[in-house]
Amino acid sequence: MNLEEFIEKKINDYAQNIIDKGDKYDQLAVGEIIFYTSLRSVVKGNATKQDIGLIDAVNDTLQALEIINSDESFYKK
Repeated sequence: MNLEEFIEKKINDYAQNIIDKGDKYDQLAVGEIIFYTSLRSVVKGNATKQDIGLIDAVNDTLQALEIINSDESFYKK
């Protein structure tokens, strides 16, 4: 499964969880959907500044934790 397929599956899964699990799951699912829709926008090249900021923050964190190198982007691996 490539990154775009993975992102689409996650968005669909969390959207379905909102439908299936109701109020108890809404906030968690919305948070996940926000992340994955921003990532999808960045990957597809049509990101807003907010999308870029969110993904950059995740990338900076992974770099600071030395999970990826300082010259890498996690979504380009």
